[in-house]
Amino acid sequence: MLQQPAVPASTVTYTNTSGQTVAVTITGGTVTSINVNAVQVATATNYTATVPNGQTIAITYSVVPVWYWSVFTPAVPASGTAVANNTGQDITVVLAAGTVTNVAINATSRATSSPANVMMANGTTITLTYSVAPVWAWLNYFNLDLLDSVGGAYASSNTILATGTTGYNEANSLPYAQHGATGSANFGTGISN
Repeated sequence: MLQQPAVPASTVTYTNTSGQTVAVTITGGTVTSINVNAVQVATATNYTATVPNGQTIAITYSVVPVWYWSVFTPAVPASGTAVANNTGQDITVVLAAGTVTNVAINATSRATSSPANVMMANGTTITLTYSVAPVWAWLNYFNLDLLDSVGGAYASSNTILATGTTGYNEANSLPYAQHGATGSANFGTGISN
């Protein structure tokens, strides 16, 4: 299970010990250098670096960026080219930078600019329309161990998978039993007196 490490201090190397090659998408902050295994691969933020298992990444910055580690992230395609989600997972696509005019899931527009976060079910396609390519990270936030580098998680109660035969999940349960606040069945669900 891939965990999101915290961004280390500027110039400090971080070793990929995940056992797999990861795409590390760096966005935001004020970045002057991104190095993989002591080789400079970029001189600014909004870049996705490929970091094989056992290799290192170091970022030189004056304002800390955010990074997303993912084993799912493909290369950003040419504008107008569809990419299928064949990961076997439902994915949140985090877009940053670039000049984006449309983000479509299965040809249905979901966003018209970047930054944006869009949900992408397994087996669907995503098509970006842009004049300047954005960066993206494909993340599976149903795994609640996947937090971004500043500790945030894009998961609310309606994105937590149900368990059991009735679809119950304790993370979705209300602290009080459902009741009819106005005498109507299930009206006022979640309201306590």
